[in-house]
Amino acid sequence: MTNTPAAIGTDAVATIVSGMVKLIAPRKVEQAGPDLRLIGDLGFHSLVLAELGYNLEELYGLRSLNPEEAMKLQRVSDVIELVRTEIAEGRAQLADDEVVSDVFARYGVESPLA
Repeated sequence: MTNTPAAIGTDAVATIVSGMVKLIAPRKVEQAGPDLRLIGDLGFHSLVLAELGYNLEELYGLRSLNPEEAMKLQRVSDVIELVRTEIAEGRAQLADDEVVSDVFARYGVESPLA
């Protein structure tokens, strides 16, 4: 893959989403790998899922998901793929570095891109 801004931005989706999942997960893990289940492995419940959704909306301009779409998001990889698909189809945009830093700073941590 080339190092164009779009390619770098698309690659950063996994880093940002995994970082956010790790940060807000009720069950703390060293790394929020793509195969971890949001509910089973990371202890997500409705409030944490909503928090993830709000953060993704702010980071990527992601639309609100209907319940059927949300229920399909079982693993970290499902969330990453959703964001990448929404960006590719023009329904979301790549996250701005400053917005990423601001969102993570609210939790008292550095951006995973730092």
